[in-house]
Amino acid sequence: MLIKGPTGEIEAQWDRVADAKGNAILCHPHPQFGGSMDDGVVNLASSALGQHGFNCLRFNFRGVGQSTGEFDQGMGEVDDLMAVILWLATELPGQKLWLMGYSFGANIVWRSLTQLSTEQVAGVLLVAPPVGRMVFPQHTTLPCQVFALAGDQDDFVDQQSFGAWPGINTTVIAGADHFFTGTSANLTAAVKNIMENMATEGPESDSL
Repeated sequence: MLIKGPTGEIEAQWDRVADAKGNAILCHPHPQFGGSMDDGVVNLASSALGQHGFNCLRFNFRGVGQSTGEFDQGMGEVDDLMAVILWLATELPGQKLWLMGYSFGANIVWRSLTQLSTEQVAGVLLVAPPVGRMVFPQHTTLPCQVFALAGDQDDFVDQQSFGAWPGINTTVIAGADHFFTGTSANLTAAVKNIMENMATEGPESDSL
């Protein structure tokens, strides 16, 4: 399906489940390195979230697939995400919303949080956020709980910065690289664990 975006149309795909208790919007990795809504890790997260009762809306940033426009260094991509959030809020008002981003997509989700309120988003999941490789501006306040997952063998994630990320619930997956090669089951288990404990108050750090 196509959603109206800032530069034209945004290609999107619903992964629906029966008796959904909420919705999640998923953001894919870097467009200039082959990232799209069909990415394997994004699909894996969609499946895990679906098993926990969430409809998942995957979409392509501008210039990817059937989405119009060109890569905009992350700035326009934040606008794309905000357009999808607005569309979903109009189509399904009052429903619980989570945001998930993988790699570059995690950076886009993080940067969008300054434009979102507690009423708009219930939770955030950042998968392999490339802290140390991309700029993750410091936020003085967050509109919701933010959970982050990364492998201890991920060359795109600065482990020290990740572990000391203030206010973020972090989980480190032992033996996992940036693409979760051979550790997809551990990633699925970590996502499910987060969703089952999303009401837990305060930041904490776990290892799997």
